[in-house]
Amino acid sequence: MKVKLVKFIGGQLFAVLLCCFVGCAGQGNDNNSVPQNDDSKKIDFESYPADYALKIKNNTSSNLVAFCGKPSFGSVVGGIPVSDNVHYIKRDYTLFCQTKDFLLYIVTESDYKKYYTDHAAALDEAPFAILYAIYEDGGNNNKVYQISKKLGGECQLVINNETPFIVELRNKGIEGEVLGAIGKTDKKVFHVAEGDYEIFPVLSRMDREGAEIVSVVPVCASGVSEGEVKTYKFSMGADAKEYILNLSECLTGADFIPCEAYIKIYNNTDQNLQFFTGADSDSVIKKDTNLFYAINMDKSADKKYGNSISKAGYGVENSNGIKAYLAGDAATATEYKAGYMYTYTVTGTAETGYNIVLSKYENVSGRFVSYIRDMLDISSNE
Repeated sequence: MKVKLVKFIGGQLFAVLLCCFVGCAGQGNDNNSVPQNDDSKKIDFESYPADYALKIKNNTSSNLVAFCGKPSFGSVVGGIPVSDNVHYIKRDYTLFCQTKDFLLYIVTESDYKKYYTDHAAALDEAPFAILYAIYEDGGNNNKVYQISKKLGGECQLVINNETPFIVELRNKGIEGEVLGAIGKTDKKVFHVAEGDYEIFPVLSRMDREGAEIVSVVPVCASGVSEGEVKTYKFSMGADAKEYILNLSECLTGADFIPCEAYIKIYNNTDQNLQFFTGADSDSVIKKDTNLFYAINMDKSADKKYGNSISKAGYGVENSNGIKAYLAGDAATATEYKAGYMYTYTVTGTAETGYNIVLSKYENVSGRFVSYIRDMLDISSNE
């Protein structure tokens, strides 16, 4: 199979860009208005677990500031302090009033104070980090976005992305930490620490029907490496301060496979529930909301990922310790196919017991792969 990137007219390209950073209708937000006083540099670093839009863990040594989309006046979502704890960014109802996906631009507090008032564009030119995020209105928004401690170093990871896709750069595997995410751009530079890297490019996109982010990885389409995930292994140090990665080359000669399975649980009971995987509690599912959970596929020694994975012991529990399992009991395993979303609905009460039903499962990554193929010129050598 031969894959060739094709050119897109302006209208098509605009249609596939995933990020739209406008205020919600009726709430008013002038992103072009310039702050008139020094109060514009004040950032809210408080954590708001009772009313949050995003959960973020700052693993670096710098206080950070986050923007919904490219840094501009009116797009600040809050500060992220240095902390060992998860930080809850307050829900700004101007920015987060409906389900949407976006690039979360992150800059240092010092750069924010230096550039925001007079030259906000400078923060876009050299961000500290970029992550691909989603806010789901009515969802649990339980995902914790990790800011890698490898960011902020003296070496440069230069990324060129001429494709119309959002690409995450994960280190050491599809389940590894995200060094950054990048949309279509001529170039973005991430400053990283010295060390050994193995970059796994992962294409991610919000599934419009499931309203969740799903991912696929490029694999070699033919030859002795057929089926192996494309990776880029290199070291950075005193003699190598820069590495350049062109993502269009990564997609050339590639096929695309799902790398995760997905669980979505709707809590239609009369109280909050705790979701657990085996012996470990994962997240609270508030009543009348849903939780989204991704399961990574296992990787073999030859860089190939499995088509499915079996998991047992997944379930929910109330505050009194009453449990119910997705598979009916703790011992029975469920096989989860890569790329599929398994939707469960929980009903009942603490008095009568809980009932969990698999209400739907569908190939969400299949939709994404079809979209990729539609955007690329794919031909077979037969």
